[in-house]
Amino acid sequence: MFVLAMITCVPAKASTIEHCLRLKLNPPPPAPRAALGHGTKFDLNRVVCKDAFRAVGHSVRVTGKLPWSYLGALCNVFGDNDQKIEHYIKGAFRVNDFIKLIDGRSCAIVRKKLHPKSPSSLPRP
Repeated sequence: MFVLAMITCVPAKASTIEHCLRLKLNPPPPAPRAALGHGTKFDLNRVVCKDAFRAVGHSVRVTGKLPWSYLGALCNVFGDNDQKIEHYIKGAFRVNDFIKLIDGRSCAIVRKKLHPKSPSSLPRP
């Protein structure tokens, strides 16, 4: 029996898609030629990020909207700045109808959806 397991090291508080967005926007410097040796270095982060972005693209094709988790990651990366998010999405997805793609969701709406208050945190009468 052959079992293949993939383990990814990402920051504990950041989602995979957020980690990938940060790598895409601020890529690490390339490794020196001497460190690479004879073959090329296998980059697991690149593989995981490619799959994560592929899943986002598939979701957009199926639903016509960006997934909640992707918008949440964008809000974290851009510090809830809706103008920066709009600029990034228009460049990344090359869309004319930005409002349809985000479905009218702002960072405030995304935060409320992804992090709702639990009933135990509400004050009791």
